[in-house]
Amino acid sequence: MQTKNLEDPMRDHGRLRLFALMAVCVFVFVSAPTPAEAQREWQPLFDKFSFKGELSWVGFDTSIGLFEDDLGVGGVLNFENDLNLGSQEFTPSLDFEWQIAKRHKVAGRWQQLNRGSNSQALTDIEWGDEVIPVEAEITLAFDVGQFFVDYTFYPWVKDRWAAGFGLGFRWIDLATTLSWRLEGDELVEDSQDADVSAPLPYVYFEYRRLLTEHWRMIIGVGWLDVTIGDVSGGQWVGRAGFEYLLGERWSVGGAANVATIDVEADNISGDLELVNLRATIEMDIWDLSLFGRVRF
Repeated sequence: MQTKNLEDPMRDHGRLRLFALMAVCVFVFVSAPTPAEAQREWQPLFDKFSFKGELSWVGFDTSIGLFEDDLGVGGVLNFENDLNLGSQEFTPSLDFEWQIAKRHKVAGRWQQLNRGSNSQALTDIEWGDEVIPVEAEITLAFDVGQFFVDYTFYPWVKDRWAAGFGLGFRWIDLATTLSWRLEGDELVEDSQDADVSAPLPYVYFEYRRLLTEHWRMIIGVGWLDVTIGDVSGGQWVGRAGFEYLLGERWSVGGAANVATIDVEADNISGDLELVNLRATIEMDIWDLSLFGRVRF
């Protein structure tokens, strides 16, 4: 079997940076405590620090294209429609929020999504500089890891509501392995890998409000459209949650999250140094979640 690897060389470095960022956040939190009296001034509109565990029902719509422009070959595959990849699944998610000061907050969210499918090609499929023959048995493995971190500054903090803006980034790892096999007079089998790892920045806005003594609402939205080198595109990030506060330490609630990507990357190397591919990624991920939060 011949295998193509379009791996981003920054992938391993990106993971190291991600773990380093998480370690720094934990270190600063532990080493810079705030007096209990000051913490209570923010509550229950804010929590000094909180962990949130979610059970998320996630939906997907994924289209990834690979093109060899010099030869005029390539195409776009919708993984859910063309390759029978499941469009919904349940998965856990983890969140944290750290209110550094009255007007400054850092938050993060992690989610890992692993999917796979088996299907049969009903027609010849062009993807990159390869052609998958009709009636070939196709196996797809598609893994998505995403970690959101955003910083928010709150110019407006009142007794029952607060509003702010800031910056965030979404670190995303995409790992795709597409393999096919056709048995006949001559066995035909091949595979192609496409791995991408990159930070996607956005401008973030947030509004939170105490609806009653026990009910809290948090709404956030982020957006950015940029071009950096050979990569261009944009994304939307949206969140809306309602939770019921159970005393000083716990809360439960539900939330809706959405994250979209529309990105194009040029000059991706193929098997031969003279072969350059262009990739397009359009992906929508949404989820409905039930969660429990530990508040400090």
